[in-house]
Amino acid sequence: MSNKKYDSILPALRGKMGDWVYYSCLMNLDELSARVSYAGEIHKNKSLSDMIQRRLEMGRGAQIAQYLEGQPERFFNSLVVATYGGEPNWHALSRVRLGIKKNELQHLSEETAESVGFLTFRGDEKLFAIDGQHRLAGIKKAVKDGLSTTTQDELSVILVAHKDTKKGLERTRRLFTTLNKTARPVSKGDIIALDEDDVMAICVRRLIEETDLFSGQRIAFVASNNMPTANTTSLTTIGNLYDVLTILFSGVRSELQQQRISLQRVRPNDEMLGKYFEYAKRLFTLFREHFSELDEFFSAEDTTSVIKRYRKSGGGNVLFRPIGLELFMQVIAHLSQTMKLAKAVKLASSLPRRLHEEPYNGLMWDSSRKTIIGGHKVTLREILLYMLGKNSSKYTKETLLERYRRETGNTKLVLPERTV
Repeated sequence: MSNKKYDSILPALRGKMGDWVYYSCLMNLDELSARVSYAGEIHKNKSLSDMIQRRLEMGRGAQIAQYLEGQPERFFNSLVVATYGGEPNWHALSRVRLGIKKNELQHLSEETAESVGFLTFRGDEKLFAIDGQHRLAGIKKAVKDGLSTTTQDELSVILVAHKDTKKGLERTRRLFTTLNKTARPVSKGDIIALDEDDVMAICVRRLIEETDLFSGQRIAFVASNNMPTANTTSLTTIGNLYDVLTILFSGVRSELQQQRISLQRVRPNDEMLGKYFEYAKRLFTLFREHFSELDEFFSAEDTTSVIKRYRKSGGGNVLFRPIGLELFMQVIAHLSQTMKLAKAVKLASSLPRRLHEEPYNGLMWDSSRKTIIGGHKVTLREILLYMLGKNSSKYTKETLLERYRRETGNTKLVLPERTV
């Protein structure tokens, strides 16, 4: 933490929850960056504190700094900060009625009046974040990079009192772990439905809203890869479509290829977003050209008969299972490292697609229980690549055969014949 002293006056609200008294304040980026340190303060071991700081600054902190620097619509929820030492003082505006007209706020309670005021700091207080450490790391990096010289950003900070004693450390550590254990990441479904930075989410919504490909009941509004058994109209789920586009944008070699984390956190300009959307439509155009069953689905006015033909209790077509569509996309992404997308899709179309046949039976399909198996994706992907003559040196014929037999439990199996 910087040695610079700040004698601050912060507008604040005073509140109480459980046996914690807290103050909700506003701090600008400069002061927050300089004054607030990491939660290593609650660990007496310096090596442990240093490890925490390195992890924060090298991980999501850098990504959050990029978000702050590149997103005009940036916004954070409150940081929780513990304070000890110095002389922080609370000044309530309990005499607020003296400056108001006769009939205004006449019903304002004493409790409310006492909860509004200012916190003053002498400058030698110690402040450290106990919730929002990754955001703090991003703020520190962004300020170091010069962001605070061009912005008037103020952040909401919740301050709690900390005592630098054994019991005080235990109490603050407990609050730290409670806040972090009970926090929940934003659900995949919420991201797909609402996120305005995530490129895949934006393109999923546009495919649903602006094209006939996935309009109406052509896609299941389920955020996972688990297709409801009663569904007889949809090719796949929105969660699976999101995953397919993630592989397309981050795994397929092209001028649009970006790391997944960048695609999720930094919204491109409208022109670039349009290119990603057109690229997504291009993928499904190629699917229609080279997979007759997919063209049949996308061409049908009523998709029920198509779905019943290709997704049934006895197995059906691998492309009509979310896990299968993702698998083929992974194969295509691997092929794209040495060929154009169109050629990769065409080559992948030469692979078998019946679930009850090799190599899917035993790796993706349990023929006795008539259920999908999800634990052998790598082996199955590499066997499919082997069938195309494109398996990597890491997965030799001997290695794949050993994995194939071991994971299916059938020691008499041989690798499927090559298709090209």
